[in-house]
Amino acid sequence: MGTLLDLANASLTAMTPEQRLQAALSKYLCQHIMYPPFLERKKTLPDLNWKSVPFCAASRASIPKFRGVYAFAVALNDSKLPTNSHILYVGKAGDVTSDNTLWRRYYDYMVTERKNDRPRIHEMLQQWQGHLVYHYAVIDDSMGTAEIERTLLDILVPPYNRGDFSPELASLLKGANIL
Repeated sequence: MGTLLDLANASLTAMTPEQRLQAALSKYLCQHIMYPPFLERKKTLPDLNWKSVPFCAASRASIPKFRGVYAFAVALNDSKLPTNSHILYVGKAGDVTSDNTLWRRYYDYMVTERKNDRPRIHEMLQQWQGHLVYHYAVIDDSMGTAEIERTLLDILVPPYNRGDFSPELASLLKGANIL
């Protein structure tokens, strides 16, 4: 009797090259939702001064030690292709009851890239390595980051966020078999 790995390898060798390619492609399937009525919610956001850096260890020094919101995006910025990006994940750093910073959150993701303590995030960081951009905006102390994060989530519906949507949107996504 073979191990599970032996069975998986036997299954792969029984596949045609096209079936192996289809299996590999399915690993990168990411459902992006672009629904124009959700974009209307941007009117409720404060003005945000977004900055962007490639997600890599060298960029960490440029991340500010302030509260804010951030987003990971797959970005294709190559002169041979039209500029394109997809937001994969949105988060917040610090809030009324937390002194977390954008810099600390960035560091947390650098560590997550090496550990498997957050499986979905680890998967995102590994699968899109070399193509990720970290967008961030510092939030004034008079504003709460949680409300801004929730609004961004409800507008962008990032595929790697799961339990962070407003109750109304979460119910809608579950009803549409998206969550």
